[in-house]
Amino acid sequence: MSKKVLMIISNGDKNVISGAMTLATISFENKLYSDLKVFFFGPSEKVISEDKDLQSSLSKLIKDGITPVACVNVSNAFNITPKLNALGVNTIPVGKSIADLVNQDYVTMVF
Repeated sequence: MSKKVLMIISNGDKNVISGAMTLATISFENKLYSDLKVFFFGPSEKVISEDKDLQSSLSKLIKDGITPVACVNVSNAFNITPKLNALGVNTIPVGKSIADLVNQDYVTMVF
């Protein structure tokens, strides 16, 4: 049975974020999981709001059909919510969403 995966990208290192987004893209394109969710949290939100290379990778994720999510509480603290929304990132309070996905048997991968 295919697994459902929740990728939480929280690291502020561009190389870690890039690697995680590449893994997400390849996994989605090759249908490696029955479902794949990508959540940005913490420092990664600020980095993707500023880095053009990562924004290009983010656009590819969105074009492939993944709707990335980021924590609105973090993005508000960094004053980047409008920027993330403009990039196509859905900003929401993620705590309950993460709990719901874990309770639906999603496997978490944290970067």
